[in-house]
Amino acid sequence: MKIDMVRTGWALLAAWLLGFALFRTFPGIDLGVTALFYKPGNGFPEISNALWEFLRQRIWDVSIVLFLVALVAWPVAAFRKRKTLGLPARVWAFVSLLYLVAPILIVNGVLKANSGRARPANVDLFGGSHQFTLAGTFTDQCTRNCSFVSGEVAAAVALAVVIWLAVEIWRRALPLWGVRYIRAVGVLLALFIILQRVGTGRHFLSDAYFAGLVTLTTAWLLWGVIFAGWGAALGRRLRRES
Repeated sequence: MKIDMVRTGWALLAAWLLGFALFRTFPGIDLGVTALFYKPGNGFPEISNALWEFLRQRIWDVSIVLFLVALVAWPVAAFRKRKTLGLPARVWAFVSLLYLVAPILIVNGVLKANSGRARPANVDLFGGSHQFTLAGTFTDQCTRNCSFVSGEVAAAVALAVVIWLAVEIWRRALPLWGVRYIRAVGVLLALFIILQRVGTGRHFLSDAYFAGLVTLTTAWLLWGVIFAGWGAALGRRLRRES
C-alpha cells in the first residue's frame, strides 16, 4: 500500500490548524451542533436509545479484542520470524502501537485526564452546572474522564484505519465491490461513534474531531516508522554523524 507521506503530512497539519482556527474562533459550532440533540427539560433523549448503545458497546468490544490479539500476535510473530494469523510482526506492531499510543496514552492518559473540559450534558447551557470552555483550553470544569477528547472516537478511528490496512493486505482476494464495501463499513463505524457520542451529550463535535486527528496523525507517524523506513533512515543518519 503506497501512501504519499509528504502530502498526507501536510494534509494532517492543515486539518489541525483549520480545526483549531474554526473551533476556537467560532465556539458556536460546538454549541450549535450539541443544541441539535438537546431538548430543554429532557436533556439528551438519544442517550436512552437501546440500539445505539448496543452498537456502541459492540464496536468498543471489537477494538478491545483486536488490541489484545495484536499485543499477543506481535511478539509471537517476531520471535518465530514468521506470520501469525496470516500477518507479519510489523503489521501486528502497527496495530498494537496505534491503539496504545493514540486512544490509551495520548487521549485517555494525557488529554482526558488533564483537559478539565466539562462534557456537554454537564454544561450550564445544556442543563448542567459547569461552564463551557473552548476546545484545546485546559481548565478546571471537570476532574476526571473529561470531554476533551473522545476516547471512543479515537478507538473507532483506529479500528477504521486497521480495516483499511486489512483490506489492502487481502486486496487480491477481494472483488472491487468487496474492497469498497469493507472500507465503507470502516468509515461508517467511526462516523456512527462520532454521532453517538455527540448525540448523547457526552462529547462536543470538536472532541470527536480532534480525537480522530490524534489517531490519524499517530497512524501516519507509525506508518512512516514501520512501513516507510523512517526509523532505518534515521538510524543510518545518526551512524554517519557519530
